[in-house]
Amino acid sequence: MKSFRLSAFLFLCVSLACGQGRGPYPDRIPIGAVQGRVTASDDGEAHRSPLVGESVVVRGMVHQIVRWQASAGHSLYGIMIQDLPDEADGDPLSSDGLFVYTGGAPNLRLQDQGNHAISLGDILVLRGNVNERFGQTELADAVVLAAETGADLDERLPPTPLTLSDDLSETMRILERHEGMRVQLSAGAQAVSGSYPNERNRDFLVWITPSENPILQRERAVERRLFRGAHPLSNVPPERWLEGHGMRLPLGSLALKGRADDGDIRLPPLKTGTVFPEVLTGGVQYSFGSYVLQVEEMPQTRGGENPATWRLPTPEGSEDRVRIASYNLENLYDFIDDPHSDCDFEGNSGCPGVREPFNYLPKSDEEYRARLRILARHIVEDLASPQIIMVQEIENQDIGVLTPAGMVYGEENDADGELDSLQELAIKIVALGGPVYTTAVNRHGGDNRGIICATMYQADLLEPLHPEADHPVLGAEPQIRIDGAPFGMNNEVVNPKAFNYALDELADGEPGMVGVFSRPVQVFALREKREDGRTIWLLNNHFSAGPGRRVERRTAQARVNARIAEKLMALYPEDAVIVGGDLNVFPRPDDPLDPPSDQLGPLYDVGLFNVADRIMERDSANVYSYVFQGNANTLDHLFISPNLKEALAHATYVHLNADFPEGFRGEPPLRGSDHDVLLIELAD
Repeated sequence: MKSFRLSAFLFLCVSLACGQGRGPYPDRIPIGAVQGRVTASDDGEAHRSPLVGESVVVRGMVHQIVRWQASAGHSLYGIMIQDLPDEADGDPLSSDGLFVYTGGAPNLRLQDQGNHAISLGDILVLRGNVNERFGQTELADAVVLAAETGADLDERLPPTPLTLSDDLSETMRILERHEGMRVQLSAGAQAVSGSYPNERNRDFLVWITPSENPILQRERAVERRLFRGAHPLSNVPPERWLEGHGMRLPLGSLALKGRADDGDIRLPPLKTGTVFPEVLTGGVQYSFGSYVLQVEEMPQTRGGENPATWRLPTPEGSEDRVRIASYNLENLYDFIDDPHSDCDFEGNSGCPGVREPFNYLPKSDEEYRARLRILARHIVEDLASPQIIMVQEIENQDIGVLTPAGMVYGEENDADGELDSLQELAIKIVALGGPVYTTAVNRHGGDNRGIICATMYQADLLEPLHPEADHPVLGAEPQIRIDGAPFGMNNEVVNPKAFNYALDELADGEPGMVGVFSRPVQVFALREKREDGRTIWLLNNHFSAGPGRRVERRTAQARVNARIAEKLMALYPEDAVIVGGDLNVFPRPDDPLDPPSDQLGPLYDVGLFNVADRIMERDSANVYSYVFQGNANTLDHLFISPNLKEALAHATYVHLNADFPEGFRGEPPLRGSDHDVLLIELAD
């Protein structure tokens, strides 16, 4: 403490001189010189300090202390400092703020001896090395040359108004010009996503759009959100569709943790539509690929309206209609170590291409069963127990057998032909008063990690076909003509049946992925158990992820589905043919590339009808199933054969998950999945 008081005294003796010049530190430079100018032609995210690797002396006020958790579990700290207004370089193209890494505590070493315990409002003269850490300019190995304490933060360093552009590239430049600075957003910002965790640093974030965004003036609450550029409710002009929205950024909680020195503090769970009625003040940090506004006080919120949950109508006679849902269950793994898988439990050795950490697994049996309860409630209460549910992203495990006393687990593989997690889900559905579901799957359709597509259906209403060896699709020699050699699974006489083909050449520059599918399409035929009941063909898919990558592979996956559907429609023109699932790319005309890739083009080209088009005609605000960085995207699809267009009595995306908060692993889940449900109703 003696050393600290001496340094503070020396600082006070020269503070006036420093205000006019550099006082006893002739090599001191403004922070803007460290950050460098960000011109109109620069890429904000790619911008780097011109002084990287150099030792510099700067002076600034501490306006934030941030605390986060390292991957090893211990806490780390940093601070944000900013030039006082009369000492800044006055250049609007350079940031006056700077992040300073402090390590395991909010302390910095004094030049003479001891440490300076940092407090908000400190004015520090620091010497350190300019560094770029994960895209953020920082001062590393900083030493305190002088310190003044007790200054009033609001008086000496009022926040700078932050106004984002509707041009995303310009917004990135604006945020880089404010990196490390104390800024303020106008009152009335709104959340355009649910809260979500950053598991790597234990931050809890939510994407928002500022009050200046004209979409917030729309009359309908469900339209006050960010849709992808091609969506009719998007306010992104056509020339910037691929770039996307600029008026958005995430709020974070690391400064809340730092201010209270409490790693458990975080933003509350928030949903899309939450309003922030007061101004938001905080520091701009570049963290894990995004600029984040780390708010300095817990924000006030107003609940706003729930994202609309569209439910199927129940008109007279609707009980005779068949309801079909597509639902990605987001890594529905149980908490049992399957002896036949090396990547389904913590501590496993790993699978080809899959190594720890297995961040898709539940941390406890309680967490897994809580998700089952949420999903069962969705199916029974929100979806009105569809007769057929096409599900994706379930663990390909079958070591359990359903008994009158519940599931009994052993070590035998293919124990009863049904997936364990779906049987557990079926039990929960019955407990809520729902119907009994049977599950159907071909386990050859799983990927290396162990996820697969499957179908749940009500066996008292529907029955699977039992194919003969000469069946043209489900038989030993399927009449499907595809470029590329068929895999052996194609020749099984089975229903459901998994199809895969070798690519003539490796696609997308990814050696080792020689099949069209990592998760082969599952073809399943069901017949309604009623007089004149129709046969329904389901082609259930989980295409390769990443709309802007694996384009060749995903296009080939659509082509295989199109060829199978085309054959079925030619052989059985009265049957219902439905192709869908999580196709991981957007519908026409929304394309992630220029020139357009038209990855689902093969499905459209054989005459299949995307039900998203019907929904778009009737209520375009409903057309999305996944929210990414505040943008509403449509990744889940059902394409139907042309003979079903007149029978399509109803179609809707039921918004149960994508707009709602996501919890941390190991804590009670806040939603059932990251995808919403696509639900259709077919009349006779």
